[in-house]
Amino acid sequence: MGDNSISYSFPLVSIIIPVYNVEKYLKKCIDSVLTQTYLNLEVLLINDGSLDNCGEICDYYKSIDKRVKVIHKKNGGLSDARNCGLEICTGDYIAFIDSDDFISEYYIETMIKAILENDCQMAALAASTPFYDGQEVLSDVLTSNYDLEIYSGTDALRLMLYQNIATGAPFKICKKDIFNTIRFPKGYLYEDVATTYKEFFYADKVAVVRGDFYAYRKRNDSITHQKFNHRKMIVVNIREQLLMDKDIEKNGLINAATARTFQMIFNVFLQTPTNDRKSMKSLWKCIRKDRKVILHDKSRLMKKKNILGALVSYLGMNITHTMGNKILRH
Repeated sequence: MGDNSISYSFPLVSIIIPVYNVEKYLKKCIDSVLTQTYLNLEVLLINDGSLDNCGEICDYYKSIDKRVKVIHKKNGGLSDARNCGLEICTGDYIAFIDSDDFISEYYIETMIKAILENDCQMAALAASTPFYDGQEVLSDVLTSNYDLEIYSGTDALRLMLYQNIATGAPFKICKKDIFNTIRFPKGYLYEDVATTYKEFFYADKVAVVRGDFYAYRKRNDSITHQKFNHRKMIVVNIREQLLMDKDIEKNGLINAATARTFQMIFNVFLQTPTNDRKSMKSLWKCIRKDRKVILHDKSRLMKKKNILGALVSYLGMNITHTMGNKILRH
């Protein structure tokens, strides 16, 4: 442990790493996990039917570190692999790491310390440290320095929905029992938006950590970063899910949820080809429904791009599509 090690008994942290065709990134990811200053780890490598050498890499790490467990399964997608890890993990706390990313050696220690010292049920990173595939990122970019803020679960979720806390599953550590009834939807894109908000309803207190602890790789071949694909139309369903969620409504988070889904809907709308009128009109219907909420929201947390997008939308669907692709791509 580091110089400021926590004095509590060290709870077991299960780190779930879905693995699929990432052989050129995988070793860096696993090495960053196994060199954590926090030692009491269960590392679950879920090989989701990889067609490259990922399976052999996973088995190698299992042979050299008893904390590593490997599951080889048929390909079922990211959500299915995470759910597989959730079914078998034995830790007191759960963390997710994507297999093409890597973390600071102080990441787990910092997050667990924040949870235990402040009697929280989860910790969330305010942001990841993004870098594009092929861009050199030095490990010393990730540090042990951070600021810490404690929020209620509702207030922390409001921050996340307004995109002031990172949305993704890998940027949080939660008590295991938070996931007793939560699973990731299989086959979804944007599965994190459809899932991670639920975690906050089970947390009385959330530690928000602001520091460079998680290096998030933006890959050009990621489907969410590629051109329009009809699978992206799931955003319409996710919008309905959040805006119809009784817990969202009960906690006064409808405006915040609208802000989150408006950003997602608008971005997919701008990617949609103009000859796909059916998809464009479906997304445009959501934009028209929600733009007044965006413009009348008085929260200082609202992103300026959402406000600008809502204003531009009053010029009509075709002009919004044209102008948005020049100045508003999120």
